[in-house]
Amino acid sequence: MTHKLVLLAVLFSFIILTSCSSTTKNNWNDTVKQVSSGVVSIQIDVPVSFDGKWNSSGYGTGFIVDAARGIILTNRHIVTPGPVTAKAILINNEEIDLTPLYIDPVHDFGFYQYDPSQIKHLQPHQFKLSKKNPIVGQEIRIIGNDAGQKISILDGTIARLDRAAPSYGRGRYNDFNISYIQAATASTGGSSGSPVIDIQGEVVALNAGSQTKSANAFYLPLEKIKIALKKLQANEEITRGTIQTTFNTKPYAELKRLGLNETLEIKYREQFPEQLGLLVVKSIIPDSSAAESLAVGDILLAINEQEIAEFSSLESNFNDNVNQRINLSVLRRGTPLSVSINVDDLNTITPSAFLKFDGGIFHNLSYQQARHFNKPISGVYVAISAGSFKQAGVPHKSVITEFNGVHVDNVEDFDKQLSLIVDDTKVHLRYFSLNDPNTSDYALVEINKTWFEHSYCQKSTALGYWPCSQSSQVVKAVVKTDASNNTKSMAVSNNPEHALVTVNFTSPYSIQGRSGKHSSSGTGVIVDRQKGWIVVPRSVVFTSLGDVKLIFNNRVEVKGKVEYIHPLHNLSLVSYEPSSVSHISVAEVVLSKKPIKQGETIRQIGLNYDGVVEYRETNVDTIDELWLTQFKVPQFIEKNIDAISLVNPNMSIDGILVNKANEVLALWTMFEESNGNDVNTALTGMSAEYIKELMLLNEGQERIYSIDLNLTKIAPVDALQMGLPDKWLGKLAQQNPHTDKLLAIYNVAESSKSAEVFKRGDILLAINDVPVSDFRQVELLTQSPEVAVTYFSEGKVHSQKLTTALLNGQDIKQVFYWSGLYLHSPHRAAQQQGNVSDDGVYVASYSYGSPATRYGLYAMQRIVEIDGKPINTTDDFVQAVKGKEHQSSVLIKTLDFKNNSRVITLRVDNNYWPFFEIKYTDGKWEKIDHLVDQESRT
Repeated sequence: MTHKLVLLAVLFSFIILTSCSSTTKNNWNDTVKQVSSGVVSIQIDVPVSFDGKWNSSGYGTGFIVDAARGIILTNRHIVTPGPVTAKAILINNEEIDLTPLYIDPVHDFGFYQYDPSQIKHLQPHQFKLSKKNPIVGQEIRIIGNDAGQKISILDGTIARLDRAAPSYGRGRYNDFNISYIQAATASTGGSSGSPVIDIQGEVVALNAGSQTKSANAFYLPLEKIKIALKKLQANEEITRGTIQTTFNTKPYAELKRLGLNETLEIKYREQFPEQLGLLVVKSIIPDSSAAESLAVGDILLAINEQEIAEFSSLESNFNDNVNQRINLSVLRRGTPLSVSINVDDLNTITPSAFLKFDGGIFHNLSYQQARHFNKPISGVYVAISAGSFKQAGVPHKSVITEFNGVHVDNVEDFDKQLSLIVDDTKVHLRYFSLNDPNTSDYALVEINKTWFEHSYCQKSTALGYWPCSQSSQVVKAVVKTDASNNTKSMAVSNNPEHALVTVNFTSPYSIQGRSGKHSSSGTGVIVDRQKGWIVVPRSVVFTSLGDVKLIFNNRVEVKGKVEYIHPLHNLSLVSYEPSSVSHISVAEVVLSKKPIKQGETIRQIGLNYDGVVEYRETNVDTIDELWLTQFKVPQFIEKNIDAISLVNPNMSIDGILVNKANEVLALWTMFEESNGNDVNTALTGMSAEYIKELMLLNEGQERIYSIDLNLTKIAPVDALQMGLPDKWLGKLAQQNPHTDKLLAIYNVAESSKSAEVFKRGDILLAINDVPVSDFRQVELLTQSPEVAVTYFSEGKVHSQKLTTALLNGQDIKQVFYWSGLYLHSPHRAAQQQGNVSDDGVYVASYSYGSPATRYGLYAMQRIVEIDGKPINTTDDFVQAVKGKEHQSSVLIKTLDFKNNSRVITLRVDNNYWPFFEIKYTDGKWEKIDHLVDQESRT
């Protein structure tokens, strides 16, 4: 009988457990279904780097905590401390615009606000923040957008309530002075800001982060979030105090080693039974009020005679006593101390403005970053180093302390000094870096106000963004010249080394396939002393849109000007004011009238990386086709030229090759080619006859035409096997006895007239009935609007008239910056290498955190249609986008290099991405702002 009772009891227990399990499952299903409509996916675009966060586009999660007022709770790092553009996507795919409402200065929570009237087709759930504290062992669910997937549901069980705040790395945002909740839910990117709910659907915590190498996730407790929300709902100010000190919790075993006696241990264990230790000073910001009184390792016992053992009470005391003094009781190595410390206002030491200058972003050093540097909250934080600051070696995430001989405490001091400085002035600067904060570094920065705006931007909660006010008009430096210092009084030299000049070039924008983030340097050669003309590789000066600096004799630096870019070859012509170097020896080279020959003895003269002249006697090895690997991104690359190789050359210099009479036979210069994702520099010789041509082109004495063919040399045997008649070998040999190869078509640009005649693999035989087998010969014979070509194709010899393309030294004459895109007309390299036409506008590059990256409009595409209107020219583009209102939608059609079409929609952001143009007019570049009315921007 007893045995039967036991079996019945086991069966009864199994039925109850099964029933409970089924009920729990059903309850969770019902709960998730009930609350899911209140969870939103948040798309954020961060337009400028700020407080350690890079400009970028990302996503996260939020949930509605006040449907009537339109308030969404999420993480601080989703709201972001700086400018942000955000929108939320509801469960039914409706989109609503978000504006930042509040972020906590320290803890990882913040609020967005939306207009409830924007939601048309859904009654979203409003989450309730639980009044109960979570407990260990409590079953939970996370409803969010894990890994960017909409509405992902993760389950878990709370394991800890006293987990230290997670560390996301040095220089980044990190929470502190708080204990986190931990559970194993394996959440990943995108679930930040998700609600952690209980079985009733109430929020018990806010998901904040996770470990990449484990399933652990970290949640923020709700206590301070609730207080902040209530104050927001009541339109009250949220006061936040700090003593600029970081605490951590230490267990009693370690507290004993720090000096805690047994009496105090018993007292605090009894008074705070749930706490496993006390708060200990971990770090203190130097020069703060606490730094005068506290020390690392101090055990905190009480504030204003109230015993303290956990972070919540600690923070409440700070918040209740902003701008007042509080008394702290601490234990230092067993000795009790009472100290008085002033409580600072966290809101006033949190950056709320930034400065844009020369492409860089600057703002006050924040409390967050000061903790990483272990420095006082003073100085100007370099969020992004760009332009002249980057060239001077000032790194990202450094702090400027002195500028122009003045100590700068904040960005306003820095802005004032910048406004006083004349353009092109060199300024002394001192800073310290994140990697070495205890060393005061020095930099000499040349102020450049030409290419980028100088503006001061300040946070506006009312407007929902950070409006900017531009600085006053740029004052250019006055160039002082002495009338007596004319060209006749220059220090003339016949030494070829005095004709060598170091050329430094920077282009501010990423255009024509080249990055605007790097400067380039090489050796230039003075070809006309009186006119101040210098020939330099096009690999160094690739465009006229940029700044040229010339260094003479490794001592004197002057500003240069780009005069002409050779359309076909690796040459550019820059100039300088001759009177600016009248006090030093300057020479101009003499160009040899005889071509360089194989085996000839020559002298190699050039400048090394330090600007020092080096020589080498050697011989010409070979003169043959230069073959360079094409770049993935279309940009200029040398083609159709014979290069000069030397026997045992000096590969550490670039400059000139001269004969015994010191006449220049060739340039020894740099050519660029692709090396995977990097750029490889090849040093080789280039005949001096191209220099003469460049000078004549610049003076307008010659025009240059091209048949737009990429040629290569092939052996006669290959041509004969293709069926070329033997007689053509005789004709070619008679015309060019020293040439033993033929010219084949390697590529032809589809947009050119040559594409109507030639195909890849054809052999070019003659121009205007003159047999050709040499690159330079082809160029010289095609210098007219129309030529007759003879070529071999598909087993037959053909003759036909061909229209050539007239080229000039200005590949592009307009650059647009719109929605985070740099655009210009399809440049020559794009047309040839990408085989695209010259219709539309070419996307040269894009900025992170912009509408372009948000909606997937990337580089190496052509915009050919906007809102149904064809875009054939740059004027078409201006008319199509100029005056577009803020947040208005634009329908864009693009074509890639394979002529695949794509249609995307993009929302214009005039607040952070205003439309401007750089236009080349009368020999100079001018900026044109295509601003819309302020009403439409706000």
